[in-house]
Amino acid sequence: MASRKYHTGRVTYHKRGNRWHAYWRDRTTGKLKTRALDTTTERMARQRAKEINEAIEGGSEDRIDTLHKNRGTTFATVMEAYLKVTTWSASTLEGNRARIKHINERWGQRVIASITPHEVGAYLHDLLRTRSIATRNRYLAVLRKVFAYAAENALISIDPTTGLKQLKEPEKRVEALTPEQFGQIMNILPPYAQIIMGLLRDTGMRAGELHKLRWRHIRSQDRQIVVENPKNNELRLVPMSNYVFDTFEEMRQGLEFEQTQKGHSRATIIWPDDSDANAVVIPPIEIKKSLAVAAEKIGIPKLTRHMMRHTFATYLGANGATDMDLMDLGGWKSVTMVRRYRKVVDDRLNSVIDLFNTQNSREETSEDSE
Repeated sequence: MASRKYHTGRVTYHKRGNRWHAYWRDRTTGKLKTRALDTTTERMARQRAKEINEAIEGGSEDRIDTLHKNRGTTFATVMEAYLKVTTWSASTLEGNRARIKHINERWGQRVIASITPHEVGAYLHDLLRTRSIATRNRYLAVLRKVFAYAAENALISIDPTTGLKQLKEPEKRVEALTPEQFGQIMNILPPYAQIIMGLLRDTGMRAGELHKLRWRHIRSQDRQIVVENPKNNELRLVPMSNYVFDTFEEMRQGLEFEQTQKGHSRATIIWPDDSDANAVVIPPIEIKKSLAVAAEKIGIPKLTRHMMRHTFATYLGANGATDMDLMDLGGWKSVTMVRRYRKVVDDRLNSVIDLFNTQNSREETSEDSE
């Protein structure tokens, strides 16, 4: 008894013995072409026949051979290949390492083309048993990147993450310090941590942005800082408060003295790192420890460098800064726009940053009277 024939577009497929096969007419020559579908199930045969038809309709029949050749590629192999070409920043890659490990433990040895949408959906659902919605969304983001890479390179025909959506995340509570709390921690922190937290509070920069500053970014004459975002090559200009200006001037004078006394210079680098053999490097863990001690002493759950960015925005917002002011100063992306280099900072932004000068003057006056 002849097996039943099925059709999907230009492709006909049927079962011959225990295996499925497909055939179709070449659009140019009219010759009959056949292909073993390498499966025993009707569901997978239908999927692979659909792959062939999509390749034919798209005018890329050579993709059929590529798909067939790559049929046995494992998920771990694809993940490894993707990581070699990823555009993720170093910090994003570091943040995803645990997720990559967890995903590979689940599917690393699986043939990537065999992973179904149902399996991916179930995996993400299982994550919610022990992890937050935000974490589940980060895992989905990683999976989307890997499967998209696989689809682009004809390693799979159907992306199993298609149709899976990011879940709405609960609005995060903004963690910011009051002026009183900020004054308290500055009295507790060691000098190096005071400098970091003070600069972050008065500029709104991300800790990574501050760490990557070089002296060429400091425009003392214009009282501006050029902040580079390596992820998208965008630039923004941040006006300096009096505290920021004075701090950088003191640091610059210290470096000049160091060069005079020791005969070497690291004047191109504000924050010394392992590339500078003459510098004393303060490990990030030491900064975290000092912040933890300060948090405990003033009675708050935690204290992080990123909280200074929230403190910056909260204080300026409470004192009349508009959403556009904060976007310009802090580089937030609540609207779609590309920031390119600007020669002059709007006077409006300079007047906004003066709020810090007023606050700092009040704090200095208060300290002098005590």
